[in-house]
Amino acid sequence: MRIDRRSFLLALAGSFVAPAFASAADERLYVSSCTDAKGVNRVAVFSAEGGVMFSTALPDRGHDITLSPASNDLVVFARRPGDWAAVVDRSSGNVRTLIRSPEGRHFYGHGIYSRDGRLLYATENDIANGKGVLGVYDVGAGYSRVGEQPTHGIGPHDLAFVPGSEFLLIANGGIRTDPANGREIMNAGRMEPSLALIDPRTGEVKNKTEFGKELSGLSIRHLAMAPDGEAAFACQFEGEDMPQLVGLISKDGRARMLEMPDEDLARLDNYVGSVALDGGGRLIAATSPRGGMAAFWDRETEKYLGLAPLPDVCGVAAAPESGVFLVTSGNAGMRLATAESHDLARVSGSDLDSYMWDNHAEILRS
Repeated sequence: MRIDRRSFLLALAGSFVAPAFASAADERLYVSSCTDAKGVNRVAVFSAEGGVMFSTALPDRGHDITLSPASNDLVVFARRPGDWAAVVDRSSGNVRTLIRSPEGRHFYGHGIYSRDGRLLYATENDIANGKGVLGVYDVGAGYSRVGEQPTHGIGPHDLAFVPGSEFLLIANGGIRTDPANGREIMNAGRMEPSLALIDPRTGEVKNKTEFGKELSGLSIRHLAMAPDGEAAFACQFEGEDMPQLVGLISKDGRARMLEMPDEDLARLDNYVGSVALDGGGRLIAATSPRGGMAAFWDRETEKYLGLAPLPDVCGVAAAPESGVFLVTSGNAGMRLATAESHDLARVSGSDLDSYMWDNHAEILRS
């Protein structure tokens, strides 16, 4: 069922949107979608010290969040296949507007602002043709949709700008879906995962990395971009084999998978839900909610560092300290995970354990 924009915004007039703490000016803040104890879907801004700045109701489950570089706006995208994205004031928590995907398109849960903040790009599905598109929205015109570009693949999911360029790296997951069938895979056995480097202004593809028929079930979903332009990518595998699930791709499109022992790989259950780099850009954390594990690598040496167990872990973002990550769970609150020792420290004195945290956590303020 499509969300009615006017009714939802009117309902929010009576929704709880209230600061719960006064954030210190130098305190790092995070943002994530979540569900509260009453089953209400929300987006919350919080600190690693445990305070919740606000939690605002959403029309349904949210997925990832992108932040404007030019204003206080943040955009929460619906979980795929969704037809809404909520524009939220990141200072007050007020929902400014609700973006609707046009007929014949649905969102894939991710988006990103142009570097100047004038445009919002969203990964979308051309439902009739099963092709990925990049929806283009004009921020100054109330987030009206002004066009689209091809993503040069099926099922685009996460995306990131390559540092020092105007090009976007897009993770084409390869999975075709239709909202009429929920999350059912319509092209099982015929998936076409790829990583495409495109110019969002023209739609021109600069480079496209494919993984061959033997890895056609390796759905590439999420990205973590390093300052030097290399990106970590995380996958989910549809099939009976057990391939490696996390890899690196260089600026020139050279991809390689990061190795881990078969015993540990099996514990990820062929599913990685999110990936992040630490504050120094050297260490990688990848999370598996199905396996209840966070895995770690050194990006520079490609050395595998080990696992840390946490039930239903998925959201991950860099903590202020190098080598440490904030990780979130759907049923076990939050932890601070140290990559090299695999320690998990509880975020203490907090209200954060009362929320069921969704797939992604993003840094709101460093």
